Amino acid sequence: MSELIEQQAANEPTVVPAATAVSPLDLPAEVFRAGLDRRGENRRALMEWVRGALVEGVDYGRVATRRGPSKPSLWKPGAEKICGMLGVTVHYPTLGDYEQAALHGVALVHVILRCEIHDGGGNVVADGVGARSLKQDGGDLNKRLKMAAKSAHIDATLRMAGLSEVFTQDLEDMAHGQNLEEATRNPRQGAPQGRAPGARPATVPQGRISEAQHKRLEARISRLNLDRERVRAWLTKASHGRVRSFQELTPALYRQLDSRLDRWAAQ
Repeated sequence: MSELIEQQAANEPTVVPAATAVSPLDLPAEVFRAGLDRRGENRRALMEWVRGALVEGVDYGRVATRRGPSKPSLWKPGAEKICGMLGVTVHYPTLGDYEQAALHGVALVHVILRCEIHDGGGNVVADGVGARSLKQDGGDLNKRLKMAAKSAHIDATLRMAGLSEVFTQDLEDMAHGQNLEEATRNPRQGAPQGRAPGARPATVPQGRISEAQHKRLEARISRLNLDRERVRAWLTKASHGRVRSFQELTPALYRQLDSRLDRWAAQ
């Protein structure tokens, strides 16, 4: 019996493992070209879906500048939609370090989180980083962790799908929309560089927030699952009845309301 097995093994051809290419450029030309064609077609399909599925003011937004509308800014709902469509999952491998630090009473100054996006096989297909300072918002660690996680998630999503040419990082990351305020600052607070005092974009009513700020506010209220009418009621009370709609918000009251939304959501 053993002689028969040895004879059969001797008659079978020897299989030599194929060499693994160190670089995609080392692949055979026809394999490399086929890969490029497939990825190009998939990317076109993804971009078509992004343009049709993502909603401005909900999944991404823009701000008004002196040169016109800014590059679209990807928001967390948009990043979640993209990851869900591609069938990938989001992980925060360094989050546990901050949990342990909080449990042991370690004083933290900054929060830096890394987000990894995993495919169905558990492989890391992209990663991103988000950072926040605890000096903001009275040292609210919970809020800082959430903001850092959101920023890292968006960063990783842009890298994974190669969408940096279409979207920029979430404008909410920029100190609670202070860059939004820069484009529509109340002249009594000082004019931005390059603009005469009192000069404002023609699309922004005097002393009122811009349309981009209004859309951002509406989107934040929706994402945080806040009661829109209760928010509006607070606004009317805080302004002593002078402001009854979000469109009537002044930049100063807008900043005050914006800083309260996350706290109300946490409650």
